Amino acid sequence: MEPPTTTTRPTELVNVNEAAQFLAVSPSTLYGWVWQRRIPFVKVGRAVRFDMADLEQFVAQNRIQARRPAKF
Repeated sequence: MEPPTTTTRPTELVNVNEAAQFLAVSPSTLYGWVWQRRIPFVKVGRAVRFDMADLEQFVAQNRIQARRPAKF
């Protein structure tokens, strides 16, 4: 019997500058969010890295839906 296959993509880690560009914030803002534990991150030695899947999930969780259009 073959082991079950998964369709998950491999982990893609990006650095602070790449993550900040993806989120359209400054690297210093991103470091602040790391310090406040507002965003998931990975420590690789002393370096801070971010999983792209976590960043995409962070964006989805912080999405604000538009209000219904006003009726005049």
